[in-house]
Amino acid sequence: MITSESELPKEPSDTAFVILDVTDPRNISFVDRIRTLGTTISFASHNGLLFCSEIGSLEVFDVSSLPEISRVSIFEGNHPGNTTLYEVSERRLYLSSYQQGISVIDVKDPISPTLLGSCDCDISVEPTATVGAYGISQIEKKGSFVYGVAMDYFMDEEREALYVYDVNDAKSIRKAARLSTTPVRGHGMAIDGNHLFAVGAFGVLSIDISSPEEPLTIGELLLEGRFGVFARNYRNRLLLSGRILESSNEESPSRDYTKRTSTPILSSDRKQNGFFQVIDTSNLVHPRLIKETRIDTGEGFGFTVYKDTAYLACSHGVATVDVRDVNNPTVLAFFDELDQTKEYIGVAIIEVA
Repeated sequence: MITSESELPKEPSDTAFVILDVTDPRNISFVDRIRTLGTTISFASHNGLLFCSEIGSLEVFDVSSLPEISRVSIFEGNHPGNTTLYEVSERRLYLSSYQQGISVIDVKDPISPTLLGSCDCDISVEPTATVGAYGISQIEKKGSFVYGVAMDYFMDEEREALYVYDVNDAKSIRKAARLSTTPVRGHGMAIDGNHLFAVGAFGVLSIDISSPEEPLTIGELLLEGRFGVFARNYRNRLLLSGRILESSNEESPSRDYTKRTSTPILSSDRKQNGFFQVIDTSNLVHPRLIKETRIDTGEGFGFTVYKDTAYLACSHGVATVDVRDVNNPTVLAFFDELDQTKEYIGVAIIEVA
């Protein structure tokens, strides 16, 4: 398991990701710490390569012989978000950006990645800003469309939305649709068939995407006192991780704007209470919470599911959750033997022969 260290919004002096041995997900151990050029927000991996979407750059590493690791290339000028998708058939990366919408990078030659195209999300960001106040967080690709939820860290703007991008021509991406997700300030999302689920502050929205250029909200689940940060569809269930808010009036995620500034303010001085939820979406109009599991290593920034185990990157470490019985997940392990001055975001699972 690979996860990255974050000190945002502080200017980090020593950025890195850590390698953990999760051969037995009940017994997690530290393996190594690999320095990077910038803070990695999200990962993708394929065929022995690890793609790190960092603030300022995209780094590619050879991880085919872990624990040995070597840098393959650096692509400068990257603006990261919560998602890095590797499209196997196209050998391309689709990246979300907290600042600049989405981008597509050709990695057919991993030694020399090439930017194919990008598309904004209707906002201009200062070039020097680390993470914008408004931008695309999590994305999914379905056919020739990329769907992304735009997170708004300014509470009074109500700009949160679902964006649909037509990426049929990656060199000329166009915005095909925009749908407001107010009052759910979406930060995560997942797709199941012709339906999309946007998760965020206090709830989940069900959105019909059978006509990609005309998405339609058809249902909602209120989750009082919860902020959903990241989501995945798994075996016809919506899985999501996030934070239990300190009060029912607290609307802010970990990177919340309590002041109108261009830099997100982390709530690292407060105790972060994490959760992992399973939601039944078979009734699209009325999704139903099946189970919530407390995550003691803090807010779940992101997770992946591999061989019936969910691997979570959290504000105080990592966690593993057994999801074989998807309606009744059980925690396997919490691991917080990491630098507690940092938070842990982004997850990749690398299988070692």
